[in-house]
Amino acid sequence: MNNKCEDFTNLEDLAIDLGKLGKAASVLPDFTEYETYLDLNERILYLDFDINDALVDYSRRIIRWNRQDRDIPVEERKPIKLLINSYGGSLDSCLHFIDTLLLSKTPVYTYNVGVAMSAGFYIMLAGSKRFAYPNAQFLIHSGSGGAAGTYEQSKSQMEHYTRCIELLKKYVLERTTIPEKTYNKKRSTEWFIWAKDAIDMGIIDGLITSLDEI
Repeated sequence: MNNKCEDFTNLEDLAIDLGKLGKAASVLPDFTEYETYLDLNERILYLDFDINDALVDYSRRIIRWNRQDRDIPVEERKPIKLLINSYGGSLDSCLHFIDTLLLSKTPVYTYNVGVAMSAGFYIMLAGSKRFAYPNAQFLIHSGSGGAAGTYEQSKSQMEHYTRCIELLKKYVLERTTIPEKTYNKKRSTEWFIWAKDAIDMGIIDGLITSLDEI
């Protein structure tokens, strides 16, 4: 039996004669890998970690799916589903991944299945359709920035940080119904938003009422 899960097409392929289990134990498939295979087959990605350069792998998959769909009309393409449960992370990694999501012609739906905070919130907004668990939470804040080195180096770093913050402000205002005055006031705090309130702000399209909706 081949122990590479991508070679299995259905659960029947995983059946093992219990009478031969002793000899087969060393070649049992990795069920974690098999579950990942099933998710990818359904175009489901889990962003359940701190946002970092690992998102390059997710970008690679999304680019590949777009290439596979090249000859399929956009409205007929199978959507990519990004399930988010992240407290945030690297701003640079976040921005690069947002570009991938926004440039994807194949629809990308985002789901907050726990928390979408800081950089996770900005990624959530990149979905062409956006949904959340009833008790999911969002967090908007200005993030944290620092500078080191010489005066000129520190100045350059802070200018870069300020530009990123203004870029994200424009992005949020374009993709939600949050008033600019409210955003300017709240983003300097730890602004927690519950899923139900997020609907009124245009952050999400609706609540997930059944797992069948994912």
